[in-house]
Amino acid sequence: MSETALTLRELFQIDSKDVSVRVEPGIDAYEDAKIARQTIARESRAIRWPWVRQAIADQTSEILNLNVLDALGEAWKKLSEVEEYADSKKHKPSDKNLVPLVEHTIKSQHEPELKILLHGHKIGSVKFNLEFSLTLDGFDLAIQNARIMEIQTGNAKGEGSLSLGGVSLWKQEWAPVHFPGQISLRPGISLRPFAATAPGSAD
Repeated sequence: MSETALTLRELFQIDSKDVSVRVEPGIDAYEDAKIARQTIARESRAIRWPWVRQAIADQTSEILNLNVLDALGEAWKKLSEVEEYADSKKHKPSDKNLVPLVEHTIKSQHEPELKILLHGHKIGSVKFNLEFSLTLDGFDLAIQNARIMEIQTGNAKGEGSLSLGGVSLWKQEWAPVHFPGQISLRPGISLRPFAATAPGSAD
């Protein structure tokens, strides 16, 4: 996993406050949340459901902080033109390789979950459906010691959506734009299982 982050919210320039406003009606219709609401009404006089609903809505912005670079890295590791650089017999740890990628589309699906707790115990949860896809053209990867160390970027377009129990919270198409020239990924995204690397790691 890279320490560098480019969040979904930043990439699509999502208004998280607008998404939070849309979340609240969806929560009341969500079956697992209904059970949590009943439990709170039965077991706690101090807590009011509207407070819980608002807290869940406010936390939605964290879902949109998904690191897009990690999702891209996981997909790139499976490309044949990238996968071969995990082989230390073919590529020395000191070798610096620039790997061009043909135009390609990466699709990513997630089911982030927000838990509802009462006195430290889970009484329900709200599970979202998050999807996005990016079509990338003219991207190159700088690879050293079986790690993607840098992205030399090109053009991209995409689309994304977030829903809760069939209720659409956010949906957007992203017009083609040019990414900023280079994105450093140090300490890099490992191409090997369990982040194993050969001796002589890149600086």
